[in-house]
Amino acid sequence: MSVSVGTNNMKRCWNQHVLFLMLLVVVSTAAFAPQQLPGQRTTSTTARSMGMFDFINNAFANEAYDDRRATASHILVDSEDEAQIVQKEISEGKPFAEAAKDYSSCPSASKGGSLGTFEPGNMVKEFDDVVFNQETAIGEVVGPVKTSFGYHLIKVEDRFEIQTKTEGKGAF
Repeated sequence: MSVSVGTNNMKRCWNQHVLFLMLLVVVSTAAFAPQQLPGQRTTSTTARSMGMFDFINNAFANEAYDDRRATASHILVDSEDEAQIVQKEISEGKPFAEAAKDYSSCPSASKGGSLGTFEPGNMVKEFDDVVFNQETAIGEVVGPVKTSFGYHLIKVEDRFEIQTKTEGKGAF
């Protein structure tokens, strides 16, 4: 039997570990803080006023519970004009995968522009904003979307959540 640990799983595990260690530091500091003197704040009071507890709790919850996934394809071109030309061809009936093979400068072009399934944060923000926006219909071609890589036409193939999600807000 072969076990494969993906980069995303390793990253998620590492991030959870770091957040847990941050939480331990804040909690241990709060537990062993000296008595508050008049006019002074204890470390725990300072940490609370700085929002450390909220920051750690929210960061841990986001990392631990963001089980959203999407499957998408895209066409990457250099100019907005070129993207609009390709978009017109698609709207006139050219299959998206064929247009990707003909026009996209991304290595995914050979796979019809398919990027496979990914989670939030794996793509640039502008790309994620389109793909994970519930108002973007499955199968809809959106764009041109400008990113640091160029102009994208994006087609969301599927969007779902992994069923291991725990209900509730916050980790603690």
